[in-house]
Amino acid sequence: MDAVTNTVAISCAIVVVLYAWKIINILWVRPKKLEKLLRNQGFKGNKYKFLFGDMKEFAMSFQQSRTKHLDINDEDGVLPYVVAFNHQHLQKFGKLRRFRMTYKP
Repeated sequence: MDAVTNTVAISCAIVVVLYAWKIINILWVRPKKLEKLLRNQGFKGNKYKFLFGDMKEFAMSFQQSRTKHLDINDEDGVLPYVVAFNHQHLQKFGKLRRFRMTYKP
């Protein structure tokens, strides 16, 4: 009976470890590899932030754009108000950029 219990326990432990590795791979290893590959190809952008990505910066830029007065005659136009986060990234990193809101495998 002990041999059967040990076998089942070891099998369950192996399954748990495999699923844990799969989750770690999806949420951390793959995004970091992709980030490194994109940086090597010349893409600029923020570093990978676990699980929530750039959501905090996105929300802050959205709130800031709502508090600013919209001037239609401004030379930048309405872009900084409508898509403030994208406009900030464009100014910061140029046209060849990447950003990530959330991770969906």
